[in-house]
Amino acid sequence: MYLRKLPRRKKKLLYGVFLLLNDAVFLILSLFLSYYLRFFRPFLNLANPSYTINTYYVFYSTIFIILTLCFLGLFKLYNWDYIYKGSGYYFRIFKAVSINIIIIIIIGYLYETFSFSRIWIVLLYFFSVSFLFIGRFFISIITNFFIKKLNLSSKTLIIGIGENARRIEDTLKKYKAESYKIVGYVEREKKIWKNKDYADKFHILGCLENLREVVLKSGVQKIIVSGKEYRYDEILDMLERLKGLDLIILMFPGFFEFSIRRMRMREVAGIPLIHISNIGFFGIDLFYKNIIDYFLGSILFMVFIPIYLFLAILIKINSKGPVLYKQKRYTKGFKPFYMYKFRTMHVEADKRLASIRKQSEVDGPIFKMKNDPRVTRVGRFLRKLSIDELPQIVNVLKGEMSLVGPRPPIPEEVKKYKEWQKKRLNVKQGVTGLWQVSGRSNLSFEEMVRLDMYYIQNWSIGMDIRILLKTIPEVIFGRGAY
Repeated sequence: MYLRKLPRRKKKLLYGVFLLLNDAVFLILSLFLSYYLRFFRPFLNLANPSYTINTYYVFYSTIFIILTLCFLGLFKLYNWDYIYKGSGYYFRIFKAVSINIIIIIIIGYLYETFSFSRIWIVLLYFFSVSFLFIGRFFISIITNFFIKKLNLSSKTLIIGIGENARRIEDTLKKYKAESYKIVGYVEREKKIWKNKDYADKFHILGCLENLREVVLKSGVQKIIVSGKEYRYDEILDMLERLKGLDLIILMFPGFFEFSIRRMRMREVAGIPLIHISNIGFFGIDLFYKNIIDYFLGSILFMVFIPIYLFLAILIKINSKGPVLYKQKRYTKGFKPFYMYKFRTMHVEADKRLASIRKQSEVDGPIFKMKNDPRVTRVGRFLRKLSIDELPQIVNVLKGEMSLVGPRPPIPEEVKKYKEWQKKRLNVKQGVTGLWQVSGRSNLSFEEMVRLDMYYIQNWSIGMDIRILLKTIPEVIFGRGAY
């Protein structure tokens, strides 16, 4: 394929030109629509519709397009290396359009011979921002499609071997939306020979002392420095060796569970420091979270009453035993409570757990089995759609659970937790959570806990809303549930 053989510089240039043409087309469309709606449609025109195009508007519209494209370029919005999640991508588009709208207004004010229609300015602002956002959003979808289809993921080299490096690779392999293809590792020659058995677990392409040669031979486009153990002079030496090469160099700061939204780079007396925002379940935000839980929980409970009755009948017809199943769980601060679920297993299923525990398909203290023999026919259907969890709305209204949060564990699981894993019980447990919309039962136990920790460290009302919205398609399509 022609695209696959293109050098990285040419791919970046091609992408930048494509974005430039996209922006130009949508800006022209914005100008046309704003002018048409203002002057050719009676409901926005205070006088009679004027079916002529004013040359002043054409002139200043042309200036607006050129200046906007120039500012988008100035904000590096045509450079592939500066367009990524967390870079303020859409805010920079908004800022570029805003600056140019202000310039047009100032010009109109200074040259009194011609004054702009305020309605036209408002429409132009709205359409320009909206169309640029929409156009670039669809381009990102198309780009990701071709990256996956043509296998154009960036070859990536990790500097360093260790747990951080291994976890970076595992994470990038699982979340393929980020176009990284790990080709191997480099490390100090001394460390490789000193830890030969451990080093054999990594695909080592060469030594750090020969970094430039390794990069040229492997054809990598991105480098990730995975550890903090490298000295200042070693980092400078790495950069010196890579000087002149068209590469993206990334450095892992050592914070896996911290969102980039929490971190800001600051420079104090020439020292680069990371400012971490104080985020947590306290204050007014916690008050809002509780209000949402009780308000939305009350609405859901009333909506689900007919469903509760229908499912209760199905469960009774299918197998003997109670409709609801109560199980002891832990919530915030290791406080025990009884969590409600629709019964999906045969009576006395808990007593049979010991005989099949070894068949668990998930590492760690939790038990998960795809074809659990204890599950009833109706129970399997309820689990597939996760509607066996609906009675937990009652736990939410009782204040024992939240709509969104880590899933409440059973006491036997907590006994096997490592110290850092116990921190997931620092908050109220939830009906749905981040790992439920990120793979559900297909994730390992450690990945589940790390996603819970990410949620706790970066929580916001907006994150809760996004998780609730993402839960709907996960439930409908039954992805990863069993």
